[in-house]
Amino acid sequence: MDAKTRFAKRITSLPPYLFARIDEKKREALSRGVDLINLGIGDPDTPTMPPVVASAQVAVTRPEHHQYPSYEGMLSFRTAVADWYKRRFGVSLDPGTEVVGLIGSKEGIGHLPLAFVDPGDVVLIPEPGYPVYHAGTLFAGGESYFMPILEKNGFMPDFDRIPEAVF
Repeated sequence: MDAKTRFAKRITSLPPYLFARIDEKKREALSRGVDLINLGIGDPDTPTMPPVVASAQVAVTRPEHHQYPSYEGMLSFRTAVADWYKRRFGVSLDPGTEVVGLIGSKEGIGHLPLAFVDPGDVVLIPEPGYPVYHAGTLFAGGESYFMPILEKNGFMPDFDRIPEAVF
């Protein structure tokens, strides 16, 4: 980055990325010879299964896979998601209007506040929680109110302890 690069002010309000800090601490511990069990971000630590690799190799040669996908995503995928939610949670979702495929949870969670949060709005965020809740709120100009998630409350927020001014 040269001296002429200027970042938007909203970038300066972002805290350091938690998982980058955790990775740094893991590297430091490993360099000291500490034997770690990684319960981190969830990256696979085993190779992709050979049948999956073979299927991907065939799929990449098909011309219909060389185009942008539909902005809606595949209806068969959205229907499968809606069916899973019905089986798992007893929730009925309309795959045509209530399910969208994303490239990852960070994308969806980070962009959601841009659609629903106006500058100055307060967003209730579980603490501890996924760092992207706070980052997405900051990008939308919102303010984060962190709700402690405690064992004594069954790891659920205690809405009665949120000050009236927050609402």
